[in-house]
Amino acid sequence: MGRFEVVGKKLNEILKENHELKKELEGIIELIKENEIKQKGFKIVEYAFLLCESVAEIANKPLKYLEEIFEIDKASLFIDREAFSFERESDIIDDRVYFVESKVFRYFFLEKKVYAGVGRVNFISEYDIYNNMSSYLISPIIENGKIIGSLNLYSANPKRFIEKRSTDFIKDLSFKIAISLRKLFDAERLTKQMFVDFLTGGYNKLALYDFLERFVNMFDRYGKSFSLGIFDIDNFKEINDTKGHLAGDEFLKKFSNTMRETFRKADIVGRFGGDEFYLILPEADISMMLGVAKKIKDIIVRLRLELNLPEILDISGGMVLVPSKEISDIEPEHIIKIADEKLYAGKKLGKGKIIGVNNDILS
Repeated sequence: MGRFEVVGKKLNEILKENHELKKELEGIIELIKENEIKQKGFKIVEYAFLLCESVAEIANKPLKYLEEIFEIDKASLFIDREAFSFERESDIIDDRVYFVESKVFRYFFLEKKVYAGVGRVNFISEYDIYNNMSSYLISPIIENGKIIGSLNLYSANPKRFIEKRSTDFIKDLSFKIAISLRKLFDAERLTKQMFVDFLTGGYNKLALYDFLERFVNMFDRYGKSFSLGIFDIDNFKEINDTKGHLAGDEFLKKFSNTMRETFRKADIVGRFGGDEFYLILPEADISMMLGVAKKIKDIIVRLRLELNLPEILDISGGMVLVPSKEISDIEPEHIIKIADEKLYAGKKLGKGKIIGVNNDILS
């Protein structure tokens, strides 16, 4: 081999090595870029969990972001319903958040660690929520050493979650989710305490204004009608004077509980203060108000007999309907004012009267 051939061969080897090195460097750069993007995406998901203001928002934002950013077929959150008794209409929210019994976590987690697997062998039925699942990654959510939920990731790709990869990211995320759930639950519990009457356990006067704001907004947006009634127990002082204040408190609790049991779940019963109560009826009309007035009078008669109370015990009330001609200003304060005026108009007629629309005597 001549001198020029040797030099040419070495040159080709150098070029080949540099080409392979270039490809390798390009691959590393792409990997770094991909990891940077995923790291940013992970931060977005973390912040989304911590900034959520409701469980429904968890379903619609961070869990959805997980699916989109990390190409996960299904991301879901399982919550111990005993540890976190959130207000909700269903145990399944948007097919992403599930409230389950604590035994579910005991069945699945033999140890408090992240589990990855393929297929449905050793897989519990409660977690079997994705028909196309071929592999999964499931992390316990732990608070004070107790599993209070799990973050479940599902894939149709059988190799997606079984490769030897670090699970630190899902552990960190599960820790943030535990913080988010506790923050949401404590905030909801504090709000409930603010709106709950200490004696009857029902809603209080502060809650009345909050509810009326919502109903006024619903009327403004969708034209949905509603009614507010304010009621006062006539001659309530007679109970305190003859049977004592504890008996009076017992009556108020009984009356509040019976009201809640009698009316629809959508109807809102609360204590306005002292021996005054309120009732909000969604999507009400005049005929419904008439039926409600009769039921309230019947409750008083029933409790009077049950608790052996004086016959002079009765109830007066004022009920308004939104919309109606007598409500010129659809604001919570004005609605309460009109209902209150009707209540005292009923008392002036000799008590035991519930006044409705157009000052009609409902009962």
